[in-house]
Amino acid sequence: MNPIYGKVFLVVCSTLLASVAGAPNTCGKLDLKTDPFTCCTIPKLLDVSIVSSCFEKFPIDKDAADKGTGGMPKTECMSECILNSTGIYNNRGDLNEKKLNSVFTDSLPQNSPWLSVVRKAIKECSAKATKKDKEFVKAVADQKKAAGKGATVCNPEASFLVDCIHTTVFSECPVNLRSTTTECDAIWKFLKNCPFSALRQ
Repeated sequence: MNPIYGKVFLVVCSTLLASVAGAPNTCGKLDLKTDPFTCCTIPKLLDVSIVSSCFEKFPIDKDAADKGTGGMPKTECMSECILNSTGIYNNRGDLNEKKLNSVFTDSLPQNSPWLSVVRKAIKECSAKATKKDKEFVKAVADQKKAAGKGATVCNPEASFLVDCIHTTVFSECPVNLRSTTTECDAIWKFLKNCPFSALRQ
């Protein structure tokens, strides 16, 4: 994986689904020294040059970024930049479902074992995003109110989709492509019953 691409998505995926509402009580924090993303190398689903360009415009390094809750870097603007640059959001900021599917699957060969995994992740994450639509609208309104006139406010839906698709794809990593170290085995067992976000509590 391209170093910048990997860095971007490790940060995005480790910050966005911090909430574990609905996670079973047994989903306590695992004491891991292994980053989950080393247990399965997921394919690059987005254009590396677009990711790099948006990363430069909206850096998410802890030292360079605006901090969100809990001192974690905010990722909404970088993710929205990616969705705007790929045409997933049209010029009115509306989500183009067809484009979402093509952008995330175009880089995969037709015989790729990842194709069905990615398509399923897109479908699930789109449905979740639709259910959270009012929450996203409220978040944008709250940010505008708090930020004041002329401040940049970005849609949290973008971050949610980018993160959700990548973490869902990771969670559904084909068995034959998984690392089977002791710590990775613990992660795969954990993910059978718990959401990816519970790993990051």
